[in-house]
Amino acid sequence: MPCGKFPLLAPGHILRELESPVVYNISRDELYELDDEAFQFLKKCNGMTPFPDLFLKEKRDENIDFMLDEGIINFTEGNEIKTIKSPHSPIPSLRYLLLNITNKCNLKCKHCYLPDPGKREIDPGIFEKAVQQFEEMGGLKLMISGGEPLIHSRFWELMDILPSYELNVVILSNGTQIDKTTARKLSRYVHEVQISIDGIRSHDLLRGKGSYARSMKGISRLHESGIPISIATMIHKFNTDEFDEMEKLFSTMGVISWGVDVPCVVGKLCENRDFVLDLKEAAKCLKYGFGAGAHESTGDLTCGSHLCSVASDGCVSKCGFFENEPAGDVRDLRLAWENICTTSLWRLDELECKECAVLHECKGGCRFRAKQYKGILAPDPLMCYANLPGGRKYEQDVKKRISPPKGMV
Repeated sequence: MPCGKFPLLAPGHILRELESPVVYNISRDELYELDDEAFQFLKKCNGMTPFPDLFLKEKRDENIDFMLDEGIINFTEGNEIKTIKSPHSPIPSLRYLLLNITNKCNLKCKHCYLPDPGKREIDPGIFEKAVQQFEEMGGLKLMISGGEPLIHSRFWELMDILPSYELNVVILSNGTQIDKTTARKLSRYVHEVQISIDGIRSHDLLRGKGSYARSMKGISRLHESGIPISIATMIHKFNTDEFDEMEKLFSTMGVISWGVDVPCVVGKLCENRDFVLDLKEAAKCLKYGFGAGAHESTGDLTCGSHLCSVASDGCVSKCGFFENEPAGDVRDLRLAWENICTTSLWRLDELECKECAVLHECKGGCRFRAKQYKGILAPDPLMCYANLPGGRKYEQDVKKRISPPKGMV
């Protein structure tokens, strides 16, 4: 064991007091839970205190070796000093922030949930206020979306704000605007770019002619710049026979994850119902995907226990689908989050499906989809089809569903 050297929290690692103390590897998006003793030890690993003055009472050597093996700490000669933040989060913790910086987009996707895309953009001052508060609340991952975020008129000005904050930054894009120069510049600011690919031959049907080739070219540019890439796919009526092909393709592309979901019937999809797939059939495709999952809830809470969404006008809501039910303004993110937790977050034992054997797996599913089909405390029928043979009693219930009106529900 090193003696006379100075332990230092390794670059890219941050401390947070969430429901329990944690250390977070930003670039690898990995969270390690800590006991209080280990947390207090890491808070002092600032490069100023020699190792003999820092110790762990329980299993000291084992814990130190683990932290060294995982790259959580380094030992220095005392020539490096690090300021260590350890913000205390509200409970439930707000770990993920979806920040929609514009509702402008260069595509006209037939499933877009935004009812009226326009020219709205977030102001850089409000953007920084949101990011600052998010970090102060113990946030981990900032997901920047739109519309298409890359066409924000001051996009690079927003990016220049980010290096001052210790957060995992992900851009959610359609990929069509990413050339070599853009990819190189993005590599200075982000830890991941998520690209939407909704089929191979069928992608253009949903997003417009030529969009698949342009998105795939964007992915190539990101690879060349060394940026980790994830793929998001929406299930629709015309891509169900392409999932085996997509799985093979994405598995060989070096992407870090592939997420698969079903779009809610809102916005433009209300006008393009020929793309809507019956939920029972759509559920069969949820077996696809790999890598990191969605930003799921923990404990005994329904979906969204650690995430909220900010619209380009600064309004905060439970998620993008609840944009017309704002809980506050991002200028006071803490208050908005408190309102969400009070009015839009439920315990699992409040749901109608509270006796279900797989409830703690699916958390009742999407609250917005449940609201559409039967009510805010009802099960998400998609999850019933995905998890239970025959869809339990939803074989009949789904047939009785009320179709949502056009526009945002």
